[in-house]
Amino acid sequence: MKYFYSFDEFSIPYWIRVLYWGLYMTVFVYAVWKTLLSTPKFKQQKEVTGLFAVFFALYAVFYCINPDYFRYREWLHVTNIDFWAKEKFYIYTVLFCRSLPFDYPFEVFRLIVWGGAVFIAYYSFRMYRGLLLPGFTLLLLFVFNAGTFCYARASLAMAIYFFGIAFFLLHNGKIFKLLGIGIALSSFYFHRELLIGIVILPCLSIPFERKSFSFISIFLLLFAIIAIYFVSSNLQFLDEMFDNDDISSKIEEFSDKGQGAIRISTIIGYLKYFYPFYLLMKIFWRKRVPNSVIGIYRITYGILMASVAFMVVFGLRSIYAYRVMYITMIPLALLTAYGYYQRYFTKKQFLIMMILAVISSSVRFINAQ
Repeated sequence: MKYFYSFDEFSIPYWIRVLYWGLYMTVFVYAVWKTLLSTPKFKQQKEVTGLFAVFFALYAVFYCINPDYFRYREWLHVTNIDFWAKEKFYIYTVLFCRSLPFDYPFEVFRLIVWGGAVFIAYYSFRMYRGLLLPGFTLLLLFVFNAGTFCYARASLAMAIYFFGIAFFLLHNGKIFKLLGIGIALSSFYFHRELLIGIVILPCLSIPFERKSFSFISIFLLLFAIIAIYFVSSNLQFLDEMFDNDDISSKIEEFSDKGQGAIRISTIIGYLKYFYPFYLLMKIFWRKRVPNSVIGIYRITYGILMASVAFMVVFGLRSIYAYRVMYITMIPLALLTAYGYYQRYFTKKQFLIMMILAVISSSVRFINAQ
């Protein structure tokens, strides 16, 4: 079999890291020019959305810094793929890719899975095009999460989950509502990690956007911590849901020399999520926001609380904590774009968001984590 890359797992040539970092910085500078150096103008101006979506998909296809690249490249060429028995879609996809008349089935697999995630996320943003520009929102998703939106099955499952949530919020009628919930529930069949999102679906009914209701989150958080503490005795269930296997252990193993930098980058990576959400929380307390946006905010609130619960129980670097937090990539991009076009953020606040994003992503490229 032929491979697009010939280097071994985690043995990534430095020039490859620099290449991807340079590509990211090019898009980052473009994003800064479109946001901080210009006045936000919300109008359906001609966008290079299609071109950017293709770029984003191709970036995901050939992006080899993320550990999923190596794991899936190996899996696609093994004979026994029964380990995907609970996610039949990937078995059928692998078999389809293997049947193609050329020797690059892995790249096709990635194009279907990652490319599908990009397309579904973009289409979800298009459903909100009366409130934001879809292309700009996709740009934010890339700038904030260039190194983490390539988590194969997880990225596709996240995109399907939030497409279902958006469909539920933006359509009236019981049939459409049920269809939206059904789409969100189906995300579990693309990655079991989205069980967390399904458990949190009742948060759609909790008015977290009201300051007087914020104290409810404290009780929910305490309840989640207690529940996770008891569930943690059955780690096999959690390990299976989060793919906490040998690869995950390797990801969390760092040399003593780099421990200080990793701790700092971990904190910055978390701030990249929690800082914009903190600003949004204060905004939603005092502003009237469309119900379709409030629903996205509520579900994001619930998922971030679950992430905090995992941090308390298992530690800051726990795979359970950061993988749950990653589920909010798509809705946070949507909420941030909405806040930007409503001019809810000051330029200083948006600058801080961008600085956190570029530091977090740059460290990820340099360390090839």
